[in-house]
Amino acid sequence: MSNQGVKVKQLWKGMFNYNRELYILYCNAYTARQAWVCFCHRLADKHGVRPQMVMNYFNGQRDNYEISIELEVKEDDEETN
Repeated sequence: MSNQGVKVKQLWKGMFNYNRELYILYCNAYTARQAWVCFCHRLADKHGVRPQMVMNYFNGQRDNYEISIELEVKEDDEETN
């Protein structure tokens, strides 16, 4: 059985400057964009606002957040017995 085409979620780290406070968050996601959505939802829940409001705040027009891979997981193409 081949693992070809199987995607693995990575551990992402997000640093967000939200209302003059730095929030460092982690989540598992397939892409940086998916992680960004997850982080925005978490910040919205924490502050009792709608996710769209947070997404608009972190829309890329300002340098107020950074997302990076914290732990990269790679699938081995070899079969194990």
